Amino acid sequence: MDSNKAPTQSQLSMNSIANVEIKVTKYRWTILFIIGLVSIMNFMQMLQFSIIANIITKFYNVESYWVDMTTLIFFLSYILFFYPVSYLIEKYNLKWTVVVATALTLAGSILKIFAPKSDLFWLILLAQFLIAIGQVQLSSLPSKLATTWFGCEEVSTACAIVVLGMQLGSGLGCIQSPFLITGTDNDTISLELYNMFLYQAIATGCIFVLVLIFFRSKPQLPPSQSQLDLLSNTEVENVSFYTNMKKIVKEKNFWFIVLSLGLANGVWNSFGVLVNTIYLNYFPDGQSDAGIISLVTIISGGCIGSMIFGYLLDKTHEFKKISFAILTLSALFYFLMSVTLIEKSRIGSFIVIPFFGFFIAPVLIVAFEYLVEVTYPIPEACSSSIFNAAYFLLSIIVTLLVELLISAIDYLWTFVCIFLTLCLCVMFILLVDSNLKRRDANLQHNNSNNVMSRL
Repeated sequence: MDSNKAPTQSQLSMNSIANVEIKVTKYRWTILFIIGLVSIMNFMQMLQFSIIANIITKFYNVESYWVDMTTLIFFLSYILFFYPVSYLIEKYNLKWTVVVATALTLAGSILKIFAPKSDLFWLILLAQFLIAIGQVQLSSLPSKLATTWFGCEEVSTACAIVVLGMQLGSGLGCIQSPFLITGTDNDTISLELYNMFLYQAIATGCIFVLVLIFFRSKPQLPPSQSQLDLLSNTEVENVSFYTNMKKIVKEKNFWFIVLSLGLANGVWNSFGVLVNTIYLNYFPDGQSDAGIISLVTIISGGCIGSMIFGYLLDKTHEFKKISFAILTLSALFYFLMSVTLIEKSRIGSFIVIPFFGFFIAPVLIVAFEYLVEVTYPIPEACSSSIFNAAYFLLSIIVTLLVELLISAIDYLWTFVCIFLTLCLCVMFILLVDSNLKRRDANLQHNNSNNVMSRL
């Protein structure tokens, strides 16, 4: 009697899943290249004013905290808009998200063309606000894009490459402004700003066309078993976005990762905002040096470091050990960096600061992937978005606190406070569980295939 019973919906679903081919496509590298270009042009504009804060304050006749606001507005925008943007990412698709992000970046870039006048600083802030909203969408994409297009042995590396584009953009922003804006009188500065804004708008416009023509939301076939499970699991699909957010917030591992990797990334972001102020305090003639060091530091960490540690995560899946290592070494090199600055060793600063960046910049990619592992099968956009909002809030708090501490207790004791903060991050990472749910889903599939092949 049981043998004549019709198969259930669940059994039909399982049979259809078993017949679906898992395959990665070469087009994934095209997608990665395009998102890298978009990220570079967006993130390039985040630090371009704070790295030449002394020139901008003079030209626009504003206080230094308003120049800091050109960067902090990116952090504030994420905190304000991460929830609706994350909801829209889950509701629509990757192409829609990238098109809107690129369009907002282009709109902000065009507005800046009209802003090289000393009474139009408000237009700079408006342009930065539009670009910042675009960045909210881009910052939520690395893990989702990686898992959508890449196989289980490539996701951390792919995520690292996306973050590489973001970090490279920030690095180029640090180097372009000091070298393109060198004038001393307002007329020269105005012309130099106009030229910089113009080429940014043209480049962004070309990239926008590439996105419209060549970017795709997803491949025809899922690239991994974990992705196939997510696509076929109707229970996961039917869970509301708000419910997923609540699940993540109630997850203790999420908060331990925020207080370790998130707080460390907040320190890294605050360093990017204040590096010009800190470096010029010890080397008053070091305007160009600050830009070069920032670029080298971001390349060594955001590019080289992120790639290396992303590759190590793919090969070893030792998230906790790698997190502990990079946080410990970040604290060590921050201590050494403080010593070189206090001793006014220009050569030492060129050596030690990039090593600090090499270890602390990859905390972002490690955090993204670690969160996806411990919160699977919750969609990546949810975990990435809440984490981004948390660490951007921490970035604002750390930046403002560092500025207050510098005014109240000077640079030496401020360095001590930040060093102790990084030591605290090391302690919190030890509290995170090592239960990697996404990895286990892929391993279970591989083991099942091995058993079937032997039968």
